[in-house]
Amino acid sequence: MLKNRISPKSIVLVVYLAIIILEGVVFIPAAEVWGPDDSIHGYTYTFLFNLVKDSTEVNGFNVAYKIDIIRLLYTIGITTLIAAVVWALLSLWEKEDSTGGSR
Repeated sequence: MLKNRISPKSIVLVVYLAIIILEGVVFIPAAEVWGPDDSIHGYTYTFLFNLVKDSTEVNGFNVAYKIDIIRLLYTIGITTLIAAVVWALLSLWEKEDSTGGSR
């Protein structure tokens, strides 16, 4: 039979997935570039689907967004590393609790 209690690991997994969705869809690091030589107008965190919208003009050129893939992968990697460490600590603590601790 399934246990009716929520485990700390499931909470970590849900929080991790929520953060990855926020980092990968809602807050995408992007540089605003314009012109023939891709001059940088600014740097922003934007919603993924706003990247295709051209609403700003600089010197007659539409501003386009270029995703900063390196920064995005770095942020997701750090988040994954933190979640893995917390997961490993919870596994260790559960193992110690089931064996009665180290005395």
